[in-house]
Amino acid sequence: MPQSWATNGSHEPVGDDEQPLYAIQFRAGLLLEWKVNHRTESLVAGPRRERPALRVLYVSRDGQQAIVREWDAERTASGWRPEPEFASRIARASTDCDDVDIDNQESYRTMLEARYDVA
Repeated sequence: MPQSWATNGSHEPVGDDEQPLYAIQFRAGLLLEWKVNHRTESLVAGPRRERPALRVLYVSRDGQQAIVREWDAERTASGWRPEPEFASRIARASTDCDDVDIDNQESYRTMLEARYDVA
């Protein structure tokens, strides 16, 4: 993830029962929107629409928890650019996050420390 995104992205306020999560990786591409039967959760029709987007991986300071969030994006001649509302730090309860495999925790912490001033 570009350093400018980490530096210029907004920061969500962290509530009492939440932890900060930091953006460390992204994958850019098109998101396809389908019509879904909400009762059976099966695809009914589509794709109805496609839009450029980013899937961003956010991790906790200790690298033990993570979550993925999608953001609208724009593809430019120089690469991808997230929407202006992009947050480089989000806040989520630990129950909303997934546990990170122990083999990835150290690399996630290293990426986080390279992008953010956290101790």
